[in-house]
Amino acid sequence: MNNAKFRLDAQEKMLDTYASLIAHYEGSISYHHRQQYRQVFTPLQIAMFMARWVLHRGATVVFDPALGLGAFYFVSAYLNPSITYIGLEKDDTILKSFVNYTGGHFCSNLSVHSGNYFMHWGNQYQGIICNPPYMRFQHFIERHQVIPRLEIEIGCKLSGYLNASSAFLIKSLCELAPGGCLAYLMPLEFLNTGYGTIVKKLLLDRRCLKALIRIEPEAEVFPEVVTSVGMVLVADTPDSLEPIKFCTVSNLDLLQGNMQDIPGKLISPSELNPDDKWLVHFETLAPIKTYNYLLSNYGSFVRGIATGANKFFVLSQEEANAHRLPRNVLVPCISRSPQITQPIISDTYIDSLITSNQRVLLLNLHQSENNDAVQRYIYYGEKQGFHQRFLTKSKKPWYRTEHRQPAPILLSVFSRNRFKVVRNVSQVLSLTCYHCFYPNYLGQQFIEHLFLYLYSEIGQATISTQIRKYGNNLNKFEPSDLNNARCPSPQQFLEIPNTVVQAHLALLEQKGFDYSFESLL
Repeated sequence: MNNAKFRLDAQEKMLDTYASLIAHYEGSISYHHRQQYRQVFTPLQIAMFMARWVLHRGATVVFDPALGLGAFYFVSAYLNPSITYIGLEKDDTILKSFVNYTGGHFCSNLSVHSGNYFMHWGNQYQGIICNPPYMRFQHFIERHQVIPRLEIEIGCKLSGYLNASSAFLIKSLCELAPGGCLAYLMPLEFLNTGYGTIVKKLLLDRRCLKALIRIEPEAEVFPEVVTSVGMVLVADTPDSLEPIKFCTVSNLDLLQGNMQDIPGKLISPSELNPDDKWLVHFETLAPIKTYNYLLSNYGSFVRGIATGANKFFVLSQEEANAHRLPRNVLVPCISRSPQITQPIISDTYIDSLITSNQRVLLLNLHQSENNDAVQRYIYYGEKQGFHQRFLTKSKKPWYRTEHRQPAPILLSVFSRNRFKVVRNVSQVLSLTCYHCFYPNYLGQQFIEHLFLYLYSEIGQATISTQIRKYGNNLNKFEPSDLNNARCPSPQQFLEIPNTVVQAHLALLEQKGFDYSFESLL
């Protein structure tokens, strides 16, 4: 048998074994167990690309801190059967499946261990390759022990919002041997978040980041993951100031070659600020007008009201009547983004929502407890267990709601294309589906200008540089993202004739969200 035929047979055997292993594991292990450990299996095309990155730079020992079903092991052993491969896995169930199913047929120098990556410190590795668990900080229950230890390792403070995959990456960066290389497949949301600032700073300070590859659309690769997904490629060459490559891969066939074969944008490390949001570097955007004024100079965005139990606190008029609740304990509110279907909303519009029996009435029961109907409804809520919810049980009394004033501008938290901007001239409040802008004295003078700017194409493009991108083209804003966004100065707004402002407002009233315009300026 010639060498080419031997290699082809080996690759087919590897592919068949890995595919069979996944099918066997998913068929025998519950979805709940896989979700508990946030197990997402790596497609072999991606695993092969990452293994080439590590092995072609000379690594003969490869460490995988989250072995799973061994995708990286299979492709590494295929590329170089003589390597030493060390795998660590926290979940004994998946580790047992891997060991029983494979028996180490592809690599004689395989060493697998059961254990928690964050319980092993002080090691160094020539090559590190990993698909860490996709676990947000709320589920990363070890973070209170892990973060202080990581802070000692890197010598600076970390955010309590750090997720598991970013913690894995930081630890691996600390364990990379001189001249070593690393490839991580992980959520890229850290590029646009506050907790990710230190991660980006670490990558820049060590002059080791070589490329960031965003995989899009993510859902076709990882259907169960609702986040941005990509690869972080690192090589420990601290004297190098070569540019960092930002690439978007929309077809996995692009990964058949090497890094230099993938088209992308090259950015000098000196041009990258860890405090900035980096996801914008993956985009091919039309030129955006540069503004030097912060939106926070005009006021601030805050999140909408969080009740902790919308089924109890938000009612339709029919539900309120059924419980005989008095009108003075009901406050108009927007509880779902689709309830707003036009860019300017008035009390007349809100009244139409109430009349059509939508759930847009927020309870404000505090100081009305003596009413018999209110007492019965509170008792009903306690029977349903609403007083034991995460948010409600911390309040005194549990049915107290946040006190807010109507916000003159609302902006949708989530979007898939344009984000929704609403001029609120009604007395309606909003739940967490919208962020609420409360102007200061300066902002009150320019409220219509700010609304129109945020609505305009230029405003949407400029503000979108602050957005957080998730899977399936889902975008999200946090209030801090919006407050740090750029916008025109008062002097620039004053250059706009009032007739232009009023004309745009009139057209928005007439055409609704169908109306678009590029810029006020």
